[in-house]
Amino acid sequence: MNEEIKKILLNFFSKYPLLKYKKGEIVFKPGQDFGGIFFVKNGFVRAYTLSKEGKETSIQMFRPLFYFSLISQLTGTKNRYFFESIGNVEVFCVPKIDFVKYLNSKNSIRENITELVFKKFLNLSTGMLQIIGGDAQIKILSLIFSLSDEFGVKKGNKVVIKFKITHKLIASITGLTRETVTLQMLKLEKEGLIDNNKREIVILNMKKITKMLGY
Repeated sequence: MNEEIKKILLNFFSKYPLLKYKKGEIVFKPGQDFGGIFFVKNGFVRAYTLSKEGKETSIQMFRPLFYFSLISQLTGTKNRYFFESIGNVEVFCVPKIDFVKYLNSKNSIRENITELVFKKFLNLSTGMLQIIGGDAQIKILSLIFSLSDEFGVKKGNKVVIKFKITHKLIASITGLTRETVTLQMLKLEKEGLIDNNKREIVILNMKKITKMLGY
């Protein structure tokens, strides 16, 4: 979501109730109705599923509440995921009817959001295929690329991902062990592809990473 659209939406959503969640708090459970459209003001939320054996699989998206709540409310489909706050989180909630009226009165915003949703889920499906079929390195690079698209800030030839992600969370999303994630991250550093700065990933060679991923 580009900064211009984000500011416009934030201005609209800020007229509605602000809900607060503490670190590790479950915001929604599978089958629970969103009851509106959600927009994160501060913090991050992850979406994940639980297998019958209790294994977590995180969805490769770090601002999922807006997209999933929007699709659920507009299509009537039930929520299938757990949503958990990563750190302290503040979110706005807008009733469906108010949001639909807003979109109908703002053609350019509606078109931007439609394009944004399609793009987001196209990237998500591509990333999921790479996570399912790729080797350990490709799984992690796919996630890093996704993070750069969402949180990347260009600084010269580098891209700094302004999101502190743990190896445990990377493991949950990619289906790898935490030990494998640590080894692969060190390998990527030695190959000069990335660097770590206080848990913020810095991409040193985006051109090579996109080539490796086939983009």
